[in-house]
Formats: sequence, C-alpha cells, structure tokens
Amino acid sequence: SVLSSGINAEYGDFNWFDQQKIIDELWEVYGIRSLKMTYEEFMREGKVDGDRRYWVKGSEVAIIYFRTHWNESHYTTEEHWEARLKMEKSRAIVVPNIRHQILNLKLFQQAFLKPGVVERYLNAEDSSKVRTVFAQLHQLSLGPEGDRAAQLAFDSPQGWVLKPSREGGGNNFWDDEMLEKLRELKGSEKREAYVLMEKLRPPHIPNRVVRNRPNSSPELTEIFDTTGELGLHCVFVADSEGKVVMNEVAGPLMRTKPASCNEGGVAIGIGVMDSVVFDKEK
Repeated sequence: SVLSSGINAEYGDFNWFDQQKIIDELWEVYGIRSLKMTYEEFMREGKVDGDRRYWVKGSEVAIIYFRTHWNESHYTTEEHWEARLKMEKSRAIVVPNIRHQILNLKLFQQAFLKPGVVERYLNAEDSSKVRTVFAQLHQLSLGPEGDRAAQLAFDSPQGWVLKPSREGGGNNFWDDEMLEKLRELKGSEKREAYVLMEKLRPPHIPNRVVRNRPNSSPELTEIFDTTGELGLHCVFVADSEGKVVMNEVAGPLMRTKPASCNEGGVAIGIGVMDSVVFDKEK
C-alpha cells in the first residue's frame, strides 16, 4: 500500500512552493503520497493504533515532517504537547524528532566547547581543525557565573551577540540593544533562556546579488560588500535501537547577505540564496 507523508504547515506559510517541490518529487519519482496539514488538523485527524502505527484519513503515515512548531511558543495548549507526544511514541518517522530538535539548543552547542567532547567523535587532527572555527558561548544563569558572563558584553559590546537558546535565526540582540536587554533581564529567570555568543568576523566579499522585487522584473544590484554562511544538507537515518542506517552529506547551502546587516534571513528579504565554488588548490 502507498504510505503518506504528513507535512505540518500553518496557513499563510510563504515557503509553500519549496514544500510543493518535495510533494511533487515524492509522488512522481517514488509514488509516495503526501498530505499537507496544519498542526491542529493533524491533532484532530491523527490516530495511533495498538501497533503504534500512525493513521490519518485511512492512510498510515510513514513520515511526519514539521514546517512549524520549532519552538515552545507554538505549543499554546496542553493538547498541543499531548499530540506531539503521540507522534513521538508512534512508529512514524518524525522529522525532526524531539531529541534532534533539542540538540539545536545553544546549550548543546556549548557542550562541544568542553575539552574532550569533540574528541569523542573525531580524531585528534580533525578535532583540532574543527575547534579553530568554534565561537565562545556563555550561559547566562542567575548567580555570579552568569553575571560575569553578562559583564563581558558590557566590557566589549562589539565583540558579543545575545541569542535565545533555541533553534532558528533572528531574535538576536546586538550592540546597544543587547546591553539594554541585559539590563532588563538582570535578576530575572528569563535571562537563563539566552546565551552570550562571541561575534563572528567573516570575510567581506565584493559581490552582486539578484533581487526579485514584487510586481517587477529581477534586478541586478551594484557591487557591495557581502558575507556568506555555508551550511550542509545532511541525511541521517537510525533505527529505534540507535543503529545508524545512513549518515551522509547531501550538498551545500550557501546564503549571502550585505556585510552591513547583522541579521541575514532569506525569508525576511535580507539574505539571498547563493552558489559556492570550492577551490581545490586551496
């Protein structure tokens, strides 16, 4: 029988065409049917049988692919959490599952800064190379240690950025806004939801970008200084016993933004998708 993939997306999602490409590819190439539903619809329609199989509208769901509910603010009722627990306990593959989602917290990024952690997974030479690109992270817990970390920002505002300790970009505080936010959070438990991160200093590269303005033709900009962020699409599949079935790099993702901008989201119109050329001689 044909299994269905559940794609959770809220109404008004502007990444609709990205998702439709996945839906078309799954059907045309692999014969896998997809259902695009909001989280609330999934809550109403989703059923788990005695064999932990997840069903929606008479079809068993093989994959539940989240396009929203990446942070706790999306879970506004106890029913939201109960529905997530039901998905996690089912036999459906949840992308991302709760363990992988938690790994995106800055708390886990900070753990890799500790001596010996990276070395558990890489040899000494590779570990040394990886550590050269690590940025310092400080927890802002209540107490003397957190106060000392916060003081680093006041001593050198240009060297740090205040970030929420969760997945996703945006919602960061820089320079004077960072100092104002730290004053506001002083003595409050809410400060523990943030980390202080060393500001990265990527090289500036003169470049042009193509802007697609609403109701107009694509526009080639003048040359200006840009910075880039290179990410990797990775495929990881493991069974319930922890045996790794697949762990591969599927390709690069390059995003470019004006060097003068702190934030660089493509979705909010600051950054753009880019391509990358690797120089083998270097």
